[in-house]
Amino acid sequence: MLDLIVRNGTVVTPAGVEHVDIAVADGIIVGLFQSGHGEPPEAARTVDAAGLLVVPGGIDPHVHTNSVLPTAAESGIKCFGPDRVSEGAVHGGTTTLIDFAHWKPGEELWQSFERKGKEWSGSSYTDYALHGTFAQPEIPFEVLDQVPEVVAAGHGSFKVWMTNTTPTRPKQKTDVGHIWALMEKTAEAGAMLCVHGEDDDIVMYAYKRLQREQKTAVPYMPDAHNALSEQLSFQRVITLARHVGAPIYLMHVSAAEGIEAIREARGREQPVYGEVLPHYAYYTAEDYKRENGVIYHTYPSLKSAADRDAMWHSLVAGTLSTLATDGVCTDLDVKTRGQTILDATGGHAGVEVRMAVAYTEAVVRRGLPLNRFVDFTSANAAKIMGLYPHKGAIAVGSDADFALMETGLEWKITAADLHEADYTPWDGYEAAARNRLTVLRGQILVENGALRSPSPGGRLLKQSLSSDVASRPAC
Repeated sequence: MLDLIVRNGTVVTPAGVEHVDIAVADGIIVGLFQSGHGEPPEAARTVDAAGLLVVPGGIDPHVHTNSVLPTAAESGIKCFGPDRVSEGAVHGGTTTLIDFAHWKPGEELWQSFERKGKEWSGSSYTDYALHGTFAQPEIPFEVLDQVPEVVAAGHGSFKVWMTNTTPTRPKQKTDVGHIWALMEKTAEAGAMLCVHGEDDDIVMYAYKRLQREQKTAVPYMPDAHNALSEQLSFQRVITLARHVGAPIYLMHVSAAEGIEAIREARGREQPVYGEVLPHYAYYTAEDYKRENGVIYHTYPSLKSAADRDAMWHSLVAGTLSTLATDGVCTDLDVKTRGQTILDATGGHAGVEVRMAVAYTEAVVRRGLPLNRFVDFTSANAAKIMGLYPHKGAIAVGSDADFALMETGLEWKITAADLHEADYTPWDGYEAAARNRLTVLRGQILVENGALRSPSPGGRLLKQSLSSDVASRPAC
């Protein structure tokens, strides 16, 4: 007997939109059957998905948990942990999150993954993976030599910063020479290198000039974290990746100039992938002028309306590949504790609403087909981060991870409806979809707004990057 069957839904599979029943046993999809043809197989639980859209559980490849906020380093204030973030995620239809395991000087590389993994183990409602992360100017040779070992153990992605972001926060930039060295190691081992691309010289000079001119209010953020900085850093790291022959993933693309650099690289068949955040594709720099405008901020910065509109065009065209959040979940008092370009808290609560906002903006308002919606909310992240096809697909043999979404409605988002924090930058946004049921590996976690899982049961995932993704722009 099956464990679960989901019947009568509009299902988005790798083959397209189909009306099929999904059969699940032992957490895996074991069959897809045409709805309404013959008697359904017997199952311990049957879910009638009539009138609902069934898509792969969302994958957010960029969240931060339990991290000391850089602008609050002196006080040790941290963002929320995996328990809070993952609860919000599953309510919104996201079933996989990828966080960051920060290497510390003196550690073996595997120890950083082990330390961060312990924070997630037994605390997460979603499955999860970890990017190895370096936040030092230089990466020791002996640590670089450990990259192949941890990749073989299932950790298939790493991250570096090209800027210290602000002049007041702890240093995190890795110099380009050591990015080059790390890139050689990740390429050789078959891993993805993720990059926070901003040109540090441009950013730091901009801060000095703004301070001299006494222009430090939050609305000046785009002058500090400007499009030129993104353009220069993207071009530099893309050139480096071309020289090495390495795949790279450029996080939180915020400007049309960054998009153009990615487009040109992909036109040369380079395996370069770009990530956009929902708020870059909706809000603009003008929103910094609103009351508590800092709630809309994460780094780099919001840009112009033209930059915002370029985000959706680029998702449609396939220049950008994923829609992530850079989630840094805190309550409002922490998010708004800094009110200048020097102390603003980056990141915000957004994991829970990501799927609903993406459906509204992409499918309803811009007419994107449902398979493209699945691409940038789930499938592409799974491919780029080495989780496909176990994750990101409704297909026989894949993990039984689903979001069952009610569409064609008007849902005004309020913080009271959500589970991540006591505020949301999306307050008042009218969404055209809302998640109604979330399934992770065949287990119903959320049903009609209620958490059904008695305890967090998320698992650490092993990443294995395909040669196709590593060698050309495959998604």
